[in-house]
Amino acid sequence: MKSKYISLILIIVGVLSFNSCEDNLDIEQHSVSSIDSYYQIDSEAEEGITACYTALRALYQGNFTDMIIILNNLSDDIWAGGNSHYDGRFYRINDYTFDDAYGGFSTIYNNLYALVYRSNVIVEYVTGDTEVMKRAVAEAKVFRAFAYFYLTTLWGTPPLVDHILAEEEYLQANSTTADLWAFIEKDLNEAINSGALTQKSNKDDVTYRVTKQFAQSLLGKAYIFQEKYSEAASILDNVVNSGLYGLHTDLSTSGTPLGNMTEESIYEVHYLNDRSQSATNNTLNWTSMGLRGEKYSYTAEAPFATATWGYENPTKDLYDDFVSVEGVDGYRLKNSIATRDQMINDYGTTNIMTITDNEGLWFYKYRILKDFWAGYFYANNHRIMKYNEVLLLAAEAHLQSGNAGKATEYINMIRTRAQAPLITGAVTFDEIKTESRLELCMEGHRFHNLVRWGDAATTLAKKGQKNPALLTDGSVIWEVYNDDPALCGFKVGKHELLPFPSTEMSVNPNMVQNPGW
Repeated sequence: MKSKYISLILIIVGVLSFNSCEDNLDIEQHSVSSIDSYYQIDSEAEEGITACYTALRALYQGNFTDMIIILNNLSDDIWAGGNSHYDGRFYRINDYTFDDAYGGFSTIYNNLYALVYRSNVIVEYVTGDTEVMKRAVAEAKVFRAFAYFYLTTLWGTPPLVDHILAEEEYLQANSTTADLWAFIEKDLNEAINSGALTQKSNKDDVTYRVTKQFAQSLLGKAYIFQEKYSEAASILDNVVNSGLYGLHTDLSTSGTPLGNMTEESIYEVHYLNDRSQSATNNTLNWTSMGLRGEKYSYTAEAPFATATWGYENPTKDLYDDFVSVEGVDGYRLKNSIATRDQMINDYGTTNIMTITDNEGLWFYKYRILKDFWAGYFYANNHRIMKYNEVLLLAAEAHLQSGNAGKATEYINMIRTRAQAPLITGAVTFDEIKTESRLELCMEGHRFHNLVRWGDAATTLAKKGQKNPALLTDGSVIWEVYNDDPALCGFKVGKHELLPFPSTEMSVNPNMVQNPGW
């Protein structure tokens, strides 16, 4: 009996000792803040919104995963290029031979949701009413709407995540396109009406922050994608009538670091010309667009860097559209595309070797200037939204809602800057389409426009069937890399939307894959 009591006492003492040890080990960590107690002061809110800016930049810092380059390759404006047709990975997008395992799409998808998550953190946890905090929340809503604009237009029905998910919520099902557009509109309207977004003081003012006019421009674009033309015309007119933006008159600098942050910039991802920060400022996407360095020789006076890779060469079809509007000597054309003869005559280019995926044309607009070039570091901003796109969208919205006069006025503003012939009658929809192609070439908008205009099925149907090669004598031959036309080119009912990444589909049983994939 006595031993029984002794055992019981030992058990009680052991339990008490264990609890005592547990209490002693339960020490609050120093220099670590819970997310529930963070974002309570301005500096913490600023840190949070800076993380959103960083997440946005990640969408454009890749090379084979850069969103602008990938969208360009889906269009009819370029050949994939490189050292050979199979150099890198762009040819699969350009030929339409990609599948749901293509890594570039997966990276963009994940980066867009990273931007959504960081935006949700700000919206959910920054609850103060200081000017900095209110601005952070408004900016986060613009970033979240921006992310969902691309998730919706590229994938159609991605999951709608409007808050920080609990563990049991991770496997989200598809949303509906209607709900996604409604959410985008709600976020942008709330940000615009908050009174907290930055605005420039005049055309020459420079700001690196998200502005009210950027939010209005994005909302107008969202309306147009839904064919809400009257609403789009109204909100885009607000941007025009603000008087805070204009068309930069010098097109010779438009795609180079010399043209960063002009009065035309609605929003740009900015890179510092600081070689000590090259790890975070390196913009390899522009590098890839340069002339293929080892395939040319230049005079010492030529302005080009040579250690570039030759991706993304313009199609002659794009060149011909320029010529149809402004002739072979057009000011905008010569500041956008250079011909083989121009490279030889103007810059002493020699020893031009055989180049695949090239019709004797190069994107002069995005030339790599050696004065700004240092070991694959090139501080050229990403132009996310420019004033010329606002005018083009507004012209389309006005034409579609019955105001051809205002549409013509906006297109003629662009043609005046381009030094191209003005439209004397009422502008047509085809003229707006062409003007959009020329003004925005290589800026990642063409594929979206072809799909929403219903033109992708015919314009992109033969992609990948044959590709050009420029020979040393300047002639062009055509080569076949995909023997079966059924296995390349845009397919109706399939390529209007990208496939949800296979990595996402393999772990999320609640997701439904897009049609055709």
